Amino acid sequence: MKTSKKQTGTKHGMHNKWLLLGALTLMLGLVAPLAMAGPEQDNEQAVKEFNRGDLVASIALWRKAANAGYAPAQVWLGDVLDKSEEDAEAVEWYRKAAAQGDAAGEYGLGQMYAKGEGVKKDLVEARSHILLAAEKNHLPAMMVMMGAYRVGGLGVTPDAAQADAWEAKLVALSPTYKKDPVSTQGKPKKVNGK
Repeated sequence: MKTSKKQTGTKHGMHNKWLLLGALTLMLGLVAPLAMAGPEQDNEQAVKEFNRGDLVASIALWRKAANAGYAPAQVWLGDVLDKSEEDAEAVEWYRKAAAQGDAAGEYGLGQMYAKGEGVKKDLVEARSHILLAAEKNHLPAMMVMMGAYRVGGLGVTPDAAQADAWEAKLVALSPTYKKDPVSTQGKPKKVNGK
């Protein structure tokens, strides 16, 4: 049986349509992940842009991820805004991250209360947030709690036992942590009889 030109053209036309559809599917498969990056990917890209020195691009990506509810991006955005003296907005982002139980968000919010930036200074509130972060093994918060108990910061009475307890947790969690030279556990040796 002979195939007419009309039938052959239809076969080639169908073949071309399938090739075109396959090419489009492949292109979408390669491009779609870039266009539809999730908050985690946006945050990762924002950090890369920040490290390259592109603050404009990094803030745009952090805002996108933060608005999607991604706590690490909310903390990054809070950090950058705090450094830029956009304190009220920094507090908002830290508060959103803290509301999700994010330790870095709690710590950032506590620091804002401690400094009175973007909120009224309130050492009780500051200590509360920083303590929540420290209890989640957030190392900077643990260091602040150790220091607060060592010298009486954040409105606490100096308490060597509490300071030593926080220091012991720091040592256990961070092998690179160097003991506080004024620690009561490891008192420095006397120099020249002093």
